[in-house]
Amino acid sequence: MSWLELWEFVLALPSDSMTRSTMAGDRTLRRWTDRDYLMAALIERQQDAIQLLFNIHSEKKITELYPPVNRPDLRTPEQLAEDEARKARQAVAKRRYFEATRPGAPQDTEHARRLAQAREEHLRLMAQAAEESTTE
Repeated sequence: MSWLELWEFVLALPSDSMTRSTMAGDRTLRRWTDRDYLMAALIERQQDAIQLLFNIHSEKKITELYPPVNRPDLRTPEQLAEDEARKARQAVAKRRYFEATRPGAPQDTEHARRLAQAREEHLRLMAQAAEESTTE
């Protein structure tokens, strides 16, 4: 068998074969086939239907949803590291934003002051409405 013939056989392999999965970048061999993804979707829809029918025909209601079927994580280690770094940057930016917009913060902006005023007005109106409802 020549190298060309071997290459033709490799290209003719099904997309869910281990060789094609490895060629596509799956180093952990956790690649799912189309059948696996369809079965996971089918199981999730069946769980939704069971919950809906149970809630319709029972006096006790299910409020918690079934957990989704865990799918394989096909990200490379570089992608995982990049995602973790992005999450860390977002957490820092979020913390800085909340620190900056806290009323009375040294870097308090006009927007933060307006937010604080709107919150105080909202709380005042809620208290006023609660007093009116108790007097009636």
